[in-house]
Amino acid sequence: MHMKLSDVIQKAEKEIPLHYQDSYDRCGLQVGSLEWDVTKVLFAYDFCHEVIDAAIKQKVQLIVSHHPLSMKDYRQIHLDSYEGQIIQKAIQHKIALYSFHTNHDVSLFSLNRFYAKKMGLAKLKVIKPTVETPYAKLIVYVPKTHTEVVMEALFSCGAGHIGNYSHCSFRTAGKGTFKGSEYSNPFLGQPGVLEESVEDKLETVVEKKDLNRILEKMLLAHPYEEVAYDIVPLTNVRSQIGHGITGVLDKAISLKSILPKIKKIFEVKDLVFVGQEKQLIKSVGICTGSGTSLLPDVIRQKIDLFITGDIKYHYAVEALRQDICLVDVSHFASEIKSVDLLKDLFDSWFKSRLKLEVYKGLENPLKIG
Repeated sequence: MHMKLSDVIQKAEKEIPLHYQDSYDRCGLQVGSLEWDVTKVLFAYDFCHEVIDAAIKQKVQLIVSHHPLSMKDYRQIHLDSYEGQIIQKAIQHKIALYSFHTNHDVSLFSLNRFYAKKMGLAKLKVIKPTVETPYAKLIVYVPKTHTEVVMEALFSCGAGHIGNYSHCSFRTAGKGTFKGSEYSNPFLGQPGVLEESVEDKLETVVEKKDLNRILEKMLLAHPYEEVAYDIVPLTNVRSQIGHGITGVLDKAISLKSILPKIKKIFEVKDLVFVGQEKQLIKSVGICTGSGTSLLPDVIRQKIDLFITGDIKYHYAVEALRQDICLVDVSHFASEIKSVDLLKDLFDSWFKSRLKLEVYKGLENPLKIG
C-alpha cells in the first residue's frame, strides 16, 4: 500500500506544525516532490551518505531525520559538496528527505516529555514557551434533543482540545425563549407565539485559526433556523509548546542517588555533572540536545537539577554559583531516541499503511579515550 508524500506530510504537519520551529531552523521537506509515492519510510538521526545508501538498498521512498540536511540558505548546490552529493542521490532514486527538529523538540510529542515520564516527574510544564496559540471560547445554546449531535460536530473538527486532552466541554441546563415573526420557520412551536425550550448551554474552546471552519460545522448540525451563540476571546495561550520540560519527583533525592538513574534512562556509561553529591533534588528540568541557553530560565524557576547536553565551562560555573545541579549526558545520547520516537508517532498516525524502519548504524562521533 502506498500514499502520496503530500498526504504523509499533511498529517505529520497537522500533529507537529512547521510554525513551531525556531527562526533559525530548517525543518520540513528538504528534498522531494509532493507527488512522489511513499510505501516505506526510514528514520535516522542525521542525513548522511550511510543513511542514503541504506535507503537505496532497502528501496525506501522517504527518510525522516531529526537534524535537517543543513542550516544553510542555499543559493547554490554544488554536487561535489557533501550535501550536494546527498541531494543528488536522493533525487536520482526518488527518495524524499524530511526533518523534524525544533518543531518536534517543542511539541506535545517531544523527547523531553518522553524522558520526563521515564524519570517519573509529575506536574510537567514547559521551561520556556515558544508558541502562543490564541484561543476563543465558543458558547452555543442547543435543544436537549440535539446536544450530542452538535457536540460531536464541534469535536470532529477540532474544538475542545486542551493540551493532551480532547472533547473538553462544559454544559448547563436551562430554558430558552423565542418568538418567531410571520416569516419564520421555527424548529419548535409556531410563528408569532412566545415559545419556551429546554436547552443546554454548551461551552468549549477553539483555536482562533479554526474558528470559521468549526462554526460552519456547528451551524450545519444545529436544528435551529437562527442559532444563538457567543464567541469570547481568551487571553490564555497554549503554554505547553516550548523548549525544555520541568517537573517534580515524588520525594527529594540526593544528586549522588539520582545519577545512576539518569545513566540508565539515557543509556550512557559516563556523564558530566555539576553540583555537590549530597544536594537534594526535588525539581528536575530536561532539554535534549544543547539546552544551556535555558539556564537563566532554570535559575529563575529554581529548578534543582537540569539535564541537557553540550554544557560549557562558564555555564557550569554560573550554575554552581546559583546552587543548580547540571548533568551533561551529551548531545548525541540525549537525542538519539528521537529516531525511535518519530517511528512510533508515524506508526500511530498511519497504522499499517506504511512500512517503517529505523537506521541503527550511526554512533556518537565524540569518543571517550
